[in-house]
Amino acid sequence: MKRINVQLPEDVYQVLVNLASRRDESISAVARKMLADAVVVEAANDGIDKVTEAVRKAMRDVLKPSEDRLAKLMAKAAVASATAMYMNTQCIADLGKNDALELYQVARTKAVAYLKEKGEEE
Repeated sequence: MKRINVQLPEDVYQVLVNLASRRDESISAVARKMLADAVVVEAANDGIDKVTEAVRKAMRDVLKPSEDRLAKLMAKAAVASATAMYMNTQCIADLGKNDALELYQVARTKAVAYLKEKGEEE
């Protein structure tokens, strides 16, 4: 065993003396057990933090390509949707309908309501 010298506040020392007396052990034995327990708990907490950090990094590394791919697909879908919307509005206007923008607003309102509905798959 290695020897160390530790200075304790008076109140902590008195608690340690009382514990040793109740357990019928030496102050050194009680302090040694308490310190050993605290070291084990602290080491376990450090280990858990390291494992948690490693798991999170691994998950980020695995999920990042999928997230990037989904973001690119969503951007393409948004461009395609906007293009279709403006082309449809232009086609309606080209057919001689003077209320093409009004038709667009009505269709858009109905589309938003449709998206807010709960579907069968939900």
